[in-house]
Amino acid sequence: MIIIEKPYASEFLIDTVVQNDWYVLENDAIKDADIEEGAFEMVPSDIAKNYYLTQEYPLIYSNSENAISWVLQNLPNSNLSEYIKFCKDKVTFREALREMYPEFFFQAVTLDELKNLSAESIKFPVVLKPSVGFLSFGVHTIKNAAEWKTVIEKIDKEMQQASVLYPDNVINSSKFIIEEMITGEEFAIDAYYDRDGEPVILNIFQHPFLNSNDVSDRIYLMSAGIMIKYMAKFGLLLRDIGKLKNIKNFPLHIEIRVTPDDNIIPIEINPMRFAGWCTTDVAKYAWGINVYECFFEQRKPDWNTILANAGKDVFYFSMAEVPINEDKNKIQGFEYERFLANYSNVLEVRRINFKENPLFAIIFGSTTSKDEVLKILSLKTKDYIL
Repeated sequence: MIIIEKPYASEFLIDTVVQNDWYVLENDAIKDADIEEGAFEMVPSDIAKNYYLTQEYPLIYSNSENAISWVLQNLPNSNLSEYIKFCKDKVTFREALREMYPEFFFQAVTLDELKNLSAESIKFPVVLKPSVGFLSFGVHTIKNAAEWKTVIEKIDKEMQQASVLYPDNVINSSKFIIEEMITGEEFAIDAYYDRDGEPVILNIFQHPFLNSNDVSDRIYLMSAGIMIKYMAKFGLLLRDIGKLKNIKNFPLHIEIRVTPDDNIIPIEINPMRFAGWCTTDVAKYAWGINVYECFFEQRKPDWNTILANAGKDVFYFSMAEVPINEDKNKIQGFEYERFLANYSNVLEVRRINFKENPLFAIIFGSTTSKDEVLKILSLKTKDYIL
């Protein structure tokens, strides 16, 4: 079953659901969406609940973590709910990984404790983020006591903005985690655990940043070289994580860092979905695969053939974000064409309703230029706001 939820479902996802005649949970998001009536068969919530309560390892995918609420409420004692709770709460996740990473420092604090915490007690540099979060809301890298004070002064406003856009199960300001800063390159992986608990990798994204203070989601890169270099290593990590909870029939998007001494450390896992905002669709351009079909059909991509035939292009998805402190009521428009002129080979543009969401657009493209990637990273969307 597919659970389609806000904030965004791509045409590619909807077309895939229709073509495969998959069941879709009947909910308010479907009713509000601009989808042709009768396009697919919807399952009432009570029927879906009764059916999936009989399944030891329910096979469910959602485009959005907003769907977590339905699973936790209707399938509270299921393996799926346990997987979600293990992944979604960053403190719970770190505690579960303690045996794998015994030296890794982290500390859980409430918002009130955070405001009263002395910077002298913190061993900088650290990363501060909500224990339950999404995108980069409330995420900060902090190098010293002066930066700590500045961040704490504005964290309230950031979390208030996030609460307007997402439910508590997606972003929650009641608890934060302070953890040591992991140096090295950041990557993200779209994968699923099959019915036997084996991890199946569908894509690996390299997540570059402009500098050490950058925590944005501006661009994610994928290439044959990245896949060849890291697939086996990341597959072993996923296998070890899966064994912690005997995970089966479960899609996920995991973020990790590879340190300079080649140590692989998980950052977080986003449960029940692949890359957010349907950016996972970029796999159709990079590898010619449909990740949704791979999951539901329990299909493993033929990576030997795919990578042998891949060119040297680097594919990417890029997000044009609305600046956090921008007053949306004053925004009259966005200069899309001028902004897109910074990209050399655009494959697809998805314009987003920025009045209701934190993005102006999602861009899929390819490049062979490192300079272009640096240029995209340095773009300031505020320069293109009308």
